[in-house]
Amino acid sequence: MNEPYHQSPPRPANTLSPATMKTFMCFFTLFILAQIIGATLFGLYLFMKIDKVEEEMSLHDDYLFLRRIQKCTNGEDVDKTLLNCKEVVTKFHKLINEATKEVTVSANYEKLTANKEHPIAAHLVGQNSSQSTAVLQWMEKGYSAMRKMLGYKDGKLIVETPGFYYVYSQVSFCKNVTRGARAPFFHNLYLRKPHGNDRLLLKGVNTESSQNSSDCSLHSIHQGGVFDLQKGDMLFVNVTDSSRVNYSTGSTYFGMVRL
Repeated sequence: MNEPYHQSPPRPANTLSPATMKTFMCFFTLFILAQIIGATLFGLYLFMKIDKVEEEMSLHDDYLFLRRIQKCTNGEDVDKTLLNCKEVVTKFHKLINEATKEVTVSANYEKLTANKEHPIAAHLVGQNSSQSTAVLQWMEKGYSAMRKMLGYKDGKLIVETPGFYYVYSQVSFCKNVTRGARAPFFHNLYLRKPHGNDRLLLKGVNTESSQNSSDCSLHSIHQGGVFDLQKGDMLFVNVTDSSRVNYSTGSTYFGMVRL
C-alpha cells in the first residue's frame, strides 16, 4: 500500500535578529556622529590656520614696507615703480611725529587726570608744645589732613613731588603788653633746602600798642604765596614767642597744595 508523499516547506532565508539590527544601527549612528565631529574640528583647524597665515602675511607686508623705507634712507637702489624715496620718507616721518604727539598728549592727559584725582595737599593745625621753641609744631591727626605724597617731621612739611605749590599759614596770638616785652610779634614762613641755608619766604608782623591791658587781646596774622619747590625742600613756621600762640580750633594752621 502506497504511503502518501508529504513535501516539506521551504527553509526561510537568513534574517538578522532584532539585537543584531539594533547593534548595527548604534554603530552606524556613532560613525555618522564621528564624521560630523571630525569635519567640524577640521574646519575649525583650517580656519585658525588661515587666520594665522593672514597674520603672517600682514607682518610680512609690514616688514617689506619698513625694508623699503630703510633702503630709501640708506640711498640703496629700489624698485623704480615705487614712489619717490624722498616723498615716502617725508610722509613716514610725518606719520611718526603725529603718532608721537598723540601718545604725548594722552600721557599728559592721564597725568593731569591722576593729579586731579589724587591732589597733593596738607592742612595741619597747631599743637601746643610743652617746650618753648621758635618752630611751631603741628598735629597730623584730628582736624589735620595730609596725603602720603608729603612728609612731616619736627614741625616741617617735606616736599616729595616737585612743582608749584600754594603755601599758607595763620598764627593767632595773645597781645598782652603788660608782660614787659613790647617787641613786635613776627610770623615767618621759611624754606630749608636739603643742602643749604634757611630762606625766608613770607613774613608777617604785628606791632605792640601803647595801651596796657591785663587781658589777652587776640590777634591773627595770615599769609600765603605760590612757590616752585623741589623734592626734599622743607617748609616751617617760625614766630618770635611761641608761648603767646593761641591754639584754639581754627586759629592757628599751616598747609600747602600742589597746583
